[in-house]
Order: sequence, then C-alpha cells, then structure tokens
Amino acid sequence: MGNHDFMEEMYLAAVRQLRTIVFEINYITGQKYCSPLFMEIFGVDTIRNDDFTADEATAKIVYQDDIELYRTLFLNRQGERVVTCRFVTKDGTINWYKVTLQYDRDEAGELVKVIGTMKDVSDEIRSSAALRYQRDFDSLTGAPNSQKFDEEVTRILEWDNGHKHALVEFDIEKFKLINDLFGMRVGDLVLIHIADCLKELVTVPNIYCRMHSDVFCICITYETKGDIIRFIEKLKKRIETNEFNFEVKTSYGVYLPEENHILAVNLMCDRAALAKKRIKDSAMQFCAFYDEEYRNEILKNNQIEAEMELALKEHQFVMYLQPKFNLENGEIVGAEVLARWKHPEKGMIQPNDFIPLFERNGFIMKLDEYMWEEACKAIQSWKNAGRKRFPVSVNVSRYHIYNHKIESILENLLTKYDLNPGDLSLEITETMFFDNSNELYFLLNRLQEMGFRLEVDDFGSGYSSLNMLRNVPVDVIKIDKGFLDDTLNSEKGKIVIRHTIAMAKELQLQIIAEGVETTEHVNFLKGSNCDVAQGFFFAKPMPLEEFNKLNF
Repeated sequence: MGNHDFMEEMYLAAVRQLRTIVFEINYITGQKYCSPLFMEIFGVDTIRNDDFTADEATAKIVYQDDIELYRTLFLNRQGERVVTCRFVTKDGTINWYKVTLQYDRDEAGELVKVIGTMKDVSDEIRSSAALRYQRDFDSLTGAPNSQKFDEEVTRILEWDNGHKHALVEFDIEKFKLINDLFGMRVGDLVLIHIADCLKELVTVPNIYCRMHSDVFCICITYETKGDIIRFIEKLKKRIETNEFNFEVKTSYGVYLPEENHILAVNLMCDRAALAKKRIKDSAMQFCAFYDEEYRNEILKNNQIEAEMELALKEHQFVMYLQPKFNLENGEIVGAEVLARWKHPEKGMIQPNDFIPLFERNGFIMKLDEYMWEEACKAIQSWKNAGRKRFPVSVNVSRYHIYNHKIESILENLLTKYDLNPGDLSLEITETMFFDNSNELYFLLNRLQEMGFRLEVDDFGSGYSSLNMLRNVPVDVIKIDKGFLDDTLNSEKGKIVIRHTIAMAKELQLQIIAEGVETTEHVNFLKGSNCDVAQGFFFAKPMPLEEFNKLNF
C-alpha cells in the first residue's frame, strides 16, 4: 500500500470513528464521492447535488419544517456556509445535523467543487450550551438577538465609564417591496448580507443585533457626533455594495444616553426608532438624532406604562366584539375580540395609543390573556343561554410564541369555562412568519392538533409570501383592509385578490375579508367567492352588552 493510499485509509477511518458524513462534488471532472455512512443512515446510495432538496432521491431526508432554513446554505454559494437543521433517517428518526459546505471557486469565479460534511449534533442541541445559543442568536443571520443585545448593552453601560456610547437603530427602506418583488428567499439573503456587514464593521467593545424583521440595532463608542455619522456612512456604503440587482437603502436613528441618566435598553432603542421615523422615506436624509421634540410622546408613554398594571387590575380594559358575517346568507358566524381602555379620568383611550407600546414592553401578554378570559366568559354565557355557538377570534402576540406557557394557559381557560378548543380562533399576524422561526411552526402545529382554529391576520400587510400558505399550519386567512383597498384600484389588483382567494380555498383555507366598508367591497368579495367579511359596512366593534342584542 502506497503512502497516499495509507493516508486516505487513515482519513476514512477517522471519519467513520467520528460518525461524520463527508461528500465532495467536483464540477470540473463530474466526480462525486460520499461516505458509506450516508447510505447507512439515510438509505440513499448516491448524492447527485449539493442541495439535497433539488434531487428526488434525497429531497425527503430534509425535515419538512426545516427546508427554508436548510436552503439558506445555497443563498450565497461562496466560502463556507453552515446551518444546523433536522434530517429524517431511513427508519423515520428525526435528528439534528450540522451541515457545512465549502465552496471552492477558480480565479474567474467559476464553481470548481464543493466539499460537504454532516455531523449528528442532536446531543449538543439538547445541551444547555446549544439552548443558550438558540436563546441568544438569531437563527437566520447568526447575529445576536434583542435579548442578548439588551444584556450586553446593560453590562457595557454599567461598567464602561471611560467611553461615550450611542444607540443606533436602522432598517431597510421598502423591505416589504423587496420581498413582494423578489421573494422571501432573496429578502433573507439581504438580511444575511447586512448581518455579515455588521460582523465585519462592529468590533469589541461595540455590539450589534437583529432586533426583529428587518430592524437592526448597534451600540458604539464615540468621541464626537462626527464619529457616529462617519461610522453610519461607512456601514451604509458597505451595505449598498452588494450583488443584488436592486438598491438596498437603509435609514438610521440615533439616541445618545445622558450621563448619569441611563434608561433601559429597550427604551433607548425606542427613542432611536422615533428619530428614525422622522426621516423615513426622505430622499435627502438617511440619519437623524433623537431630540426633545419627542419628549411629550415619551412622557405620554411613560404615563401609560405607570398606569397599565392598575388598569388591568381594575378592569379598565374592556372587551369589544366585531361580528363576522357569512357573505352568502348574512348570518353572524364569528366575532373578533378587540381591546379598549376605558380610563376613569381620560375616557376612552384609543388602541393606537397603547397597543404598540404594550407590544414593545411585553405587557401585551397580560392584556391578551385578560382578553382571552373575557372571551371565554362571553362564550360560556351564550352556551348557558342556549344561543348559537361560533368561534371567537383572539390575538396571540409574538411574546406568547416564546414563553412556552400558552398551551397550558389556554387549556386551563377551556377547563375553567367548560369550553372546547373550537370555540376560540387564535390570530397570528402575518409579520410573525417573517422570522421563519421553527419554534413558531412547532407551536402552531401543536395548537392545531389540540383543536384550535388558527388565523393569519393582516394578510397582505407584510411580505405576503404565497409560499407561506403552503408551509404554515393555519385554517383561516384574513385579508387586510389595505390589501383590499389597493387591489380594487386596478383590474390587475382584482385578478391578484381573486386568485389569492381561489388558491387559499383550494388549500382548504377559509377566507375572511377585514375592513369591508362599501357596497363595492361586498359585491367584489361575493363575486370572488369569499366566505366571510367583517367591517363597518356590517357592524362596528361594540361592547359585549350591545353585541348580545344582535340576532344570533
């Protein structure tokens, strides 16, 4: 045996011992190699393509719910790409594998070969270290998430007294349009590109994170405001230097913490976001600093936060119901729960004045749970009175997806009020799916299996990925009012919405149109085979006492 053969045999022995699958595809010679371990585990003897989902023989080994995550490996076929996702073995077992692809290109940029490895990391995933990583880092971009950012910035501001710090929040101009025109996978690639730019430019002691959706935040040190502007200009230029065939424009808001008056990190980010709104969609400005013109709004928010706990305790939050009507026969077939704040001194406070704030500070969880119970009380009263039963829709916030208690909370409410899961419809806003979170998909599957109806609220207000309808476990699609208004303004728009309705119905999904206000809306929806509608044309949101007077 020659030395080369001996080394190769030693290498293969080491690979077998480590239980790591190795494969290589040479795009010049056409040669392919795959470890026998691949056949042993997955029952497939040949790899024809580095993207398993592109080949019928290997497509089914990638776990269905992880396909979109897995495909991020191929968004940018350069250098090393790594992803950890689930695969289905030949005996049906689902295990976690860390997949690494190394793309080699020649001087002309042509792909020469790809070397891949797959290692079973199921044990590591279940370990505390892996759980901490999942807690602290964004699964799509690998950037620190908002929780990690909050912890690190709090620590930095408490201990690093030798520097001045600035909080910079930015997002992508017209990111929804990018998703609509080029698809969600391209939108994901834009987010990955931005995270790569931040990784390159933001160095210790500075830190960055992906807050949510297309919003990123940075904590940087500076001497003068000019330092901050120069950093932003450098980052902006780096982001705009890319291989996309469209512009990636960003806008920035800056908050400078006051000495000896350090706010909570989320409040500082809120102030940076307020500054950013000031120049949103401006052709001349891309950066703004927070100043005291926002003071009144901040004070109003602070007052709301100071009163919200007492308001909940004193039942100042009131449940309003907006009925849903069958477009065919005009019967009430459901209702949506909406929160109103009836303040003892200020009167009725509109939802726009407190809901966005509650969504930022997390109080929305308590308000949602309060409204869930109010809805259950109402359903029980209709049941005891022998009235018609129909599903009542309640909101589920982003926070509930990750607190791991929603199932037990809902189960306890159903038991307490002797109700069935079908009595409640759970509304998930379309933008939640932007994060492409496996945890969200797992939870929705479990809730659906428990018997709850799941609704995608505000469909058409976010990225409107029709591919989402194929993958997401939901029962109802609610067409957003803005989507309805926009599409009715043109014949092409009408065609889009008709086909959206037809496709959703073929997928066995019910369609509900929100914000129906005119006869034109009603006639068009009837002609488009829409099932159910709600809006001012039929009835405004109303308190329970008024709703109970309706004929149902």
